[in-house]
Amino acid sequence: MPKTAIVTGAAGGIGRSCVEILRNRGVCVVAIDRQAEPLHELARSSSAAAAEVSAEVCDLADPAQARGVVDRAAARLGRIEAFLHFAAAWTGTPWDQSEEAEWDRILAVNLTGAFVITQAVAQRMVADGGGAIVLTGSASAKIGGVAGGPAYVASKGGIIALTRSMARALGPKGVRVNAVNPGVVDTPMTRSWPEEIKKETVARTPLGRLARPDDIASVACFLAGEDSRFMTGEVVEVNGGFYFD
Repeated sequence: MPKTAIVTGAAGGIGRSCVEILRNRGVCVVAIDRQAEPLHELARSSSAAAAEVSAEVCDLADPAQARGVVDRAAARLGRIEAFLHFAAAWTGTPWDQSEEAEWDRILAVNLTGAFVITQAVAQRMVADGGGAIVLTGSASAKIGGVAGGPAYVASKGGIIALTRSMARALGPKGVRVNAVNPGVVDTPMTRSWPEEIKKETVARTPLGRLARPDDIASVACFLAGEDSRFMTGEVVEVNGGFYFD
C-alpha cells in the first residue's frame, strides 16, 4: 500500500469511499473535489487513528486549476505515490437532443481534465522514480450506455484508451496505469435515475444488486497497491456480472 495518495471526486460516492479506505490503512491523502463543504467535512472527520486527509477544491474543467492542485498536493505530501481519479460529470441527454456546449463541458471534465491532471501527476511520479495511477472508465463505454448520453459514454471510452496509452508510455519509467470500469453504482448521481432503469439493471446483474461505492473503491485501492505490482494497462470490470468483457 502506498504511503501517500491523491484522490479526486472525493466529496462523495466512490471517491469518498476510496479516501476512507486509504486513510484507515495509514495512507496520507489529498482529497480533491469541486464541492467544498462535503470535501472539508470529509477532511475534518478523520479519527485520531487514521492518517491525515487534506482537502483541495478544484474544477478539473480548468487546466490551470488541475495543474495547480497537483503542485499543492505534491508540496503537502512530498511524494505522490498513488493517484486515484474518480471525478467526472454525467449527462443523460440523448443523441438527438445533445448540443455542442454540453458535449464540450462533459469532455472538458471527463477526458481533457483527466488527461491534464494525470499528466501533471505522472511528471511528478517519473521524477520521483515511480508510482501507480488508477483512472475510472465505465461499463457504458462497452455497451453503449445504460442511462448516460453519448457525451458521457464517449468520454469514458476515451478514458479506456487513455489508460492504455499512458500505461505503454509510462511503464518503462516505473509508473503503472490501470483503470476500473464500474457498472451501475448506488451513488447520489444514480439515485436520480428512473426506478425502472435501476430495477432492470439489477435484474440483469447475476449478483443481484447495484454496486456500492466501496465495491469499486476496494478494487481501485488494490490497483494502487503493491499487490498489483505487475499489472498495467488493465481495465478491470467491476459490475457484478452485468457485462462480461
